[in-house]
Amino acid sequence: MSRERVLLRRLRTLRTLDEAVRALRALSAQHFRIARGLLPAARAYREEVTAALGVLPPPPARAARAQPAPGIVLVTVDLGLVGNYTARLVREAVSLRTELGPGPLFCLGRRALGPLAREAVRPDRVHPAPTSVGSLPGLLLPLVDEILALHRRGALGPLWLVAAHFEGAGHFRPVRVALLPVARPTDAPRLAASPYCDPAQLRVALVREHLYAVLYETLLEALASEHGKRLVTAEAARSWLEARMGATRRLAAATRRESSTQEVLEVVSAARATQRGGSAWTPRG
Repeated sequence: MSRERVLLRRLRTLRTLDEAVRALRALSAQHFRIARGLLPAARAYREEVTAALGVLPPPPARAARAQPAPGIVLVTVDLGLVGNYTARLVREAVSLRTELGPGPLFCLGRRALGPLAREAVRPDRVHPAPTSVGSLPGLLLPLVDEILALHRRGALGPLWLVAAHFEGAGHFRPVRVALLPVARPTDAPRLAASPYCDPAQLRVALVREHLYAVLYETLLEALASEHGKRLVTAEAARSWLEARMGATRRLAAATRRESSTQEVLEVVSAARATQRGGSAWTPRG
């Protein structure tokens, strides 16, 4: 195969990669805008649910018992092109686990399994990571029910969430968010008991809704961080591909000129040999 043909094939491959990166960049930009746009409403709703918990009478004191093991919910990704996003979150989760001690680990995102295995940590449950805002309810509703069921059975104590906090496109920091026990506001006025609703049932419903609201808000931040990181990485990949395609085009053009020059020289040499009546010339190839 000639060198020019090899270069043209490489150029076609680079163009295909460039199209894929551009499509991924556009998709990430759309998810990024949606996640950032929903954050103010999600934050306001979580604050209202927290305030509602504060006006309820405090729950009755429970008998002293052994403290269950603390748990961690680690939110990572299933898709690539995010740089060191997963590695930083895994390091934060492993550091928190070292401080708290062994306990249940819920992992959202399969790309964290490799880094966790290298730290000799095995998650108890693995769930798919959210890839868009539309996938959050289907992921969080069963997760919240599972967490609360373990907590009621005494198999789960304090629960922490490790996720990414958005700090600008391409920038984030790992954060720790306390999920359980729920921190109730202490300065809210107490409401009198209602004859239409059992306070204990209302408290259970509000705790479930509060847990969902905190997870939803934090995962919106994580989605914005993930897609912001992917936007920056995709832009860097696109710039690299454009540079490589330009260099390959120039190299292919130079190879084409060199081949044309060689053919012209061969024709001229053949013509001169014929004029001098020299030996028969046989073209290459």
